[in-house]
This record gives sequence, C-alpha cells and structure tokens, in this order.
Amino acid sequence: MPMLYLSAFALFAAVPVAPMECQQIPNWERVVGKQPRWIVIGEVHGSNEIPEAFVNAVCLTSRLNPVVVALEQPTSDQPAIDAFMQSDGGLAAQGAFLKAQMWHFDMKDGRSSEAYFQLFESLRRMFAAGLIAKVVAFQPSTFKTQPTPAEYEQAMADLLIAAAQPDTTVMVLVGNVHAMRTDVPWQPTYTPMAGRLPREQTVSLNASAQGGAAWNCHGADSCGPHALPDPTPNHQVFGVEMHAEDAMYSGTLHLGGPTTASTPKSAVE
Repeated sequence: MPMLYLSAFALFAAVPVAPMECQQIPNWERVVGKQPRWIVIGEVHGSNEIPEAFVNAVCLTSRLNPVVVALEQPTSDQPAIDAFMQSDGGLAAQGAFLKAQMWHFDMKDGRSSEAYFQLFESLRRMFAAGLIAKVVAFQPSTFKTQPTPAEYEQAMADLLIAAAQPDTTVMVLVGNVHAMRTDVPWQPTYTPMAGRLPREQTVSLNASAQGGAAWNCHGADSCGPHALPDPTPNHQVFGVEMHAEDAMYSGTLHLGGPTTASTPKSAVE
C-alpha cells in the first residue's frame, strides 16, 4: 500500500491584498497544455511543502484560465469556507473559521494542519484578487449509512464534476489513493475518484518527496509526525514528470527534496 503524501506564517488582521508572485514549476506547461478540465494533485497529508506547491500550481494555472479550487474537506464545512473566502482574513474571521468541523476531528490526519490553514489563507487572498472563482469542499458528509469504497469514490467524483464551471479549470488537492486513475492495486474491486472523472479531461499527478516527514495517522491512535520513505533515490529535481497514458497517475510532481511535518492547527485563537 503506497504512502499517502502532503510554511508556517504569521497571522495578520485585515492585511491588504498584494499581487501574487507565482513560483515557477518546471514542466507545468505540459500539464496545462493538455487543457484539462480537472487537475488532481495527490498527496500524503500533513506536510508543509505540498500545500505550498499546490498554491503555486493554482497561481500558475490561474494565469491561463479561471480556477475553481477543490479541497478534501467535509462538504458540511462549505458555508464556513465561503464565509472565510469572502472575509478580510482578520482575527475575527480566523476565529469564526476555526469553529468549522475540519479543525475539530479527533483524528488529525494532516488536513487540519498549520499548513492547511496557511493554504486557506493563501486561497482567500487569491480569491480577493480575482485569481480563483471558488473554493469547494468535496469530502462527502451526507451519507446516512457507511458507504462502500466505490460509493465513496463516486460521490467525490460527482462533487468534482458538479464543481466544474464553464471555461474553468478545477484544481484538486486530495490524498494520493483518491488521485489514482486505475483500480486500487491491493484492493482491485473499485476505481478511485480520479479514475471516475472524464479521462480525456483529467490530469492526475502524484506529489513525491525525497523522504522527510509528515503529520498523519497510521491508525486512529497513531497520529503524529511520521517518517516518509524516499522513493526517488536518484534525487529527482523539482518539477513535473509526465507518464504513459495507462499509468496509475498521469505524472509525478517531484518536490525536489524532503518534506517537513506540519503540526495540527490549534482551534483556539
């Protein structure tokens, strides 16, 4: 079973929106050049580096096309996300946003990290600057009974399809199993979310670090900083590598170095 892959900042009240500088991602033009409707980046939750790389990917893509950002957060938190995006980002807005469910789960799997809060703040500034159209939560939270893996993945895909707007690119950050385009290798009875999106309109990238650590959960009672293996001993440089059409992912987003663990965000400010 593959590992599931994911910089702190100071909080300011009512910070004016400044023009955003995009950091170049080598070969990103090969991703957007395919003119995909959905760009999916799969991660191991809980690092500082992947949310930062994702923000740059959103920034670069927004130069070419309007962007909708989709994050693996509970759909029940959509009103809280909308309110924060439309806020001034000040202390009152931060406090209200930190009451959302995503920050209060007992299992801190990395999606309630300091880096994720920074991600939301970066997206808020991009929204205020008109660089993105919306931030959408797509972790299904309306099932009345426990869904099967296939039902859950289909519900995620349906939410992403519904999030697509005319002439927009949907930028998706999700755990890297959900980002697979092929059946799950160790349980080949269902297709993950990315494999349920229109194939010709979807690019799915697996974010790959050279070791390091991430704050995630290895079971309900084992959440914390965990070491990550280095799958690229030849030390791939930062940038995108595209794969064959039948590969598990369309390509790899090489981070070019190790990750660092991002601790859970305190829900008390």
